[in-house]
Amino acid sequence: MANEAIVLGEGVFAINGTDIGLTRGGGQFTVTREYRRITADGDRGPVKGRIRLVSSEATLQINQLEIMVDDLAKFFPATKVTTATGETTFTGKKDVEATDYQPTVTWTGRTADGRACIITLKNAINLGNLQWTMAERDEVVQQVTFTATYDEANRLGEEEPWDVKWVDAA
Repeated sequence: MANEAIVLGEGVFAINGTDIGLTRGGGQFTVTREYRRITADGDRGPVKGRIRLVSSEATLQINQLEIMVDDLAKFFPATKVTTATGETTFTGKKDVEATDYQPTVTWTGRTADGRACIITLKNAINLGNLQWTMAERDEVVQQVTFTATYDEANRLGEEEPWDVKWVDAA
């Protein structure tokens, strides 16, 4: 049946294998690619073999309803959480550090036929702003968009820092 391959929208977001908590409005996976056409006089349009991939950027947006105070620094680089006698403080740091990159950020859902669908971003960091909208009679939904980053050794992109896997049902 053709409907068996439909990826269902419900799933779980995780950072380094730990679920991040409740979400509202789900999220969005995007791979933005830029291509360059090599054109020649007389071309009427794109020519097979003369199109080059210039850049590829994968992001995973999460609309987080449950704000895990102790984990806030995982979501926002150049920030820190400190705890002292009954008080927890979240504040900024001087710069982005290596520990601000998360080894893996994933979304795990399933298809209509029961296979797991796992989207993984590697060396992910949220490059968005810290922005909480407080609305009367509504909860704060923290929007975080993680971006996969290339390792320095792989900066030319031999292997992209994201993947999508389908795993057969057990």
